[in-house]
Amino acid sequence: MEIPEWPEIRDRARHWIAFVGARRLLIGSLVGAVVLIGGWLLVRPSGPPIESTVPRVSGAGAMVNAPTVAPAPSTIKVHVTGAVHRPGVYELSSQARVVDAVTAAGGATSTADLQRINLAQTIIDTEQVYVPTRATHVVQPTVAPRLRPSRTTLPPITAPGAAPPITPSASTTVVLPPNYTSNKVNINTATAEQLDTLPGVGPSTAKSIITYRTQKGPFKKTSDLLNVPGIGPAKYDAMRGQVAV
Repeated sequence: MEIPEWPEIRDRARHWIAFVGARRLLIGSLVGAVVLIGGWLLVRPSGPPIESTVPRVSGAGAMVNAPTVAPAPSTIKVHVTGAVHRPGVYELSSQARVVDAVTAAGGATSTADLQRINLAQTIIDTEQVYVPTRATHVVQPTVAPRLRPSRTTLPPITAPGAAPPITPSASTTVVLPPNYTSNKVNINTATAEQLDTLPGVGPSTAKSIITYRTQKGPFKKTSDLLNVPGIGPAKYDAMRGQVAV
């Protein structure tokens, strides 16, 4: 095949341009360029996702802003009182129960009524565990008697859609007897066995208390116990929170 010379190629190009027209040729070139660019944009590979471009934080740095939770105390202190051999404040494990508190206080006395308390109940810090006697005739709670520090009562949290908590009506109010003394021993009416449950009071001191009130009349205030032979300031301070008139 014979290759045309450059002057011949040039003449043919000019003839073709003159036949098509310079304006049409320019418009055609622009349309072709637009088609090529559009096709490239459609078929080009997509870029990496945004998540892959975000630098990851190492495990050590991820824990910097984690909330700090204070560890639970390993021991608690509770006040054990009532019909135990050694009433007082004892330090126990945070997992301790009422039976552990009674054991720490030397165990229950022979007059204790352990059927009226829940020995398996858990206890908390600053709590008082009271062990009643069989001769104590006062209203008792349905669980182990224990007095907690006063706390602000918060409204109960109700799950969405759950029924609201039932509020006790006036008809369910418990009426206490007039002489109810919150588990305290009434030194004017207590028997020798009841007085024997008080800290520092033995059979002889209990007999002295009964003899004194029989001869002198009923006690007008608990501090009158200081007039009983055998009861001094130290012994009175040990029992003053557990007696009443």
